[in-house]
Amino acid sequence: MAYTSIEICSNALLRLGAHPIQSFTEGTDIATACGNIYPMKARYILNSYPWRFSMKYAQLSRLSTTPSMQWKYQYNLPSDRIQDGFAGVYLTTNYNDIPFKNFELVGEHLLCNEEPIYVKYQQIVSEDNFPPYFRELMVGIMMVELAFLVTDNLGIRQEVKLEVYCTPSENGVGGLMGMARQIDSRDTPILTMNTDLLLAARFGGV
Repeated sequence: MAYTSIEICSNALLRLGAHPIQSFTEGTDIATACGNIYPMKARYILNSYPWRFSMKYAQLSRLSTTPSMQWKYQYNLPSDRIQDGFAGVYLTTNYNDIPFKNFELVGEHLLCNEEPIYVKYQQIVSEDNFPPYFRELMVGIMMVELAFLVTDNLGIRQEVKLEVYCTPSENGVGGLMGMARQIDSRDTPILTMNTDLLLAARFGGV
């Protein structure tokens, strides 16, 4: 069965002692709040950190038209990206190479003088593809957002917020948030830089 945003919000409500919702449009204040808060919050949290599960690699599609006198080529940006920028832009499929920097993003296009172009970026991820640790994080985050609406108690909201983000001294990346980041990164191998490219950049080689 597909996992949905409704289930994430319903789990948060149940843990706060409230009834679950069946849809964002069922007409209750809580359902309306969930429908307004969750999409923006989920996108913000996905965009706030380079989550490994959201990364995607792709070759950009070059357009036939020349963009300007400054640039030779223009490429369509991926339609499923979360943000405008990229985790890296490359001239080869070796994503351990030094990222390519001589380009410009204009609207929905990347402009540069090289071809082909490959990118590493964060894609939009559906709830059904959230790993368990990120689902749990989103449940906790929605508990923070809904706590006062459900309980009318600021103290409970502060307690939940502390569990999810930990103390202000940890800049909001402790608690459940910090645990999710740690789990997300533990299976990521350490990247090795292409030393030939480093030497070429340092000593002016070609």
